[in-house]
Amino acid sequence: MTGETLGRRSLALDAVYCAVAGLIAIVAFDPLAELLGAPEALFVAVGAATMVWSLVVHRLARVADWRRPVVAVAAANVVAALGVAALALITPRLAGQLLLAAVAIEVAAFAASQLVALRRAA
Repeated sequence: MTGETLGRRSLALDAVYCAVAGLIAIVAFDPLAELLGAPEALFVAVGAATMVWSLVVHRLARVADWRRPVVAVAAANVVAALGVAALALITPRLAGQLLLAAVAIEVAAFAASQLVALRRAA
């Protein structure tokens, strides 16, 4: 698979992942708030922002110059993975810590696939 194909597919899959994650955060705000010990409104806001981000990433997957969007989204994914991992450390319940750790790993995997795409294209 070429770097361009991998990069575009990674962005497209990342967009779907974000849309689903955002929807889950909105629909399951109450149990997530209880699990993670955070305000319910936070999950609605984060879910909405994540769904908007998914639309941005979806559009970026289709632009002619694919490298810049892949770099930008990979960087955003690295920052997000580190942020979610940091939250996992301070979440009061083990189940919440495990959930956040899993999300951090998933987001880091997207960043890794996007970086692999850029390396293949170099």
